Amino acid sequence: MDKKEQQPMTAGKEAIPEKDETAVMPETATQADTAAQEEKAVQQEEPKQEPAPEIIFQYREYEASMDAVTDRVKSHYYAKGHAHGSIESIQIYVKPEDFTAYYVINDGVVGKVNLF
Repeated sequence: MDKKEQQPMTAGKEAIPEKDETAVMPETATQADTAAQEEKAVQQEEPKQEPAPEIIFQYREYEASMDAVTDRVKSHYYAKGHAHGSIESIQIYVKPEDFTAYYVINDGVVGKVNLF
């Protein structure tokens, strides 16, 4: 017989190292730091969104906000019976000498609204 076979099994009596909770905490803190750094990196990669410019058109003694003109164009388009949210593309042509803004929506629907 081998000596290994003759020795009593001591697997249940061996000293098993106890779980040290303090050892886990630095890992968790490290993971939290890593997650915070990754989040910061993602935020740095995303460019800041620039504010939308407010464009005011002036002609003689008149002035009009281009946002207001765009809203008027959309309202006119929807008043014609088109579905809300159906605008895929929009072009607005401002012609101050006619006091009119002409528009083309979705490369087919044309119309005009008063500029002032």
